[in-house]
Amino acid sequence: MPPSGFSQDAINGLLAFVRDAYQNTLERYKGQNLSEEQVLQESIGYLEGVVRTTAPFAVKGTVSAEGIKGLARFVSTNYRDLIREIHEGKKEEGKAMQTEIDHIETYLIQFKL
Repeated sequence: MPPSGFSQDAINGLLAFVRDAYQNTLERYKGQNLSEEQVLQESIGYLEGVVRTTAPFAVKGTVSAEGIKGLARFVSTNYRDLIREIHEGKKEEGKAMQTEIDHIETYLIQFKL
C-alpha cells in the first residue's frame, strides 16, 4: 500500500512542478547560444548549487536537508533522462523540453491513479 498522501492530486502536483521546472529552464536560457543538452546540464548544476546553499536553512524548517536533496535529485534525474533520450534519438534536440511540457499537460489531463 502506498504511503499516506500518495494520491492522484499529489502526483499531479509533482508533475506540475516538473512541467514548471522545464518551462522556467526554457525561459531562463532563452536567446542563449546553447544546445538543449547544455541548457539541461547547466540547470542541473544550478539546481544542485541551490540545494547546497539552501539546505542548511531548510533543516530549521519543515523540510529537512535530505528532503530538499531528494527533490533536487528527482528533478535532476528527469533532466538526465531527457539528455539520454536526446542521445538515443527518442527526443529531438532543441524540442525535447517543449515535448516534455506538452506530454506532461496531456498526462495530467488523462492520469488516473
